Amino acid sequence: MTLVLYTGVAITLLGIAGIIWLIIRARRLRRTDADDATVQAELRLLVLLNMAAVGLAFLGLAVTIVGLILAP
Repeated sequence: MTLVLYTGVAITLLGIAGIIWLIIRARRLRRTDADDATVQAELRLLVLLNMAAVGLAFLGLAVTIVGLILAP
């Protein structure tokens, strides 16, 4: 069951890394002088990727909790 625990931690860290990457990408987008249509399209993609990263982090936390419950 230790494998389940470490797998959950790894999935959670991937989700958190994705969230941090998206924050950096959004800050870069704010600094650019792109037109509104390009910024809006990019923000739509960032929202979608943000939801995926948050979901991945949540799934990783759930697997981690299962690993902690099943650990002797």
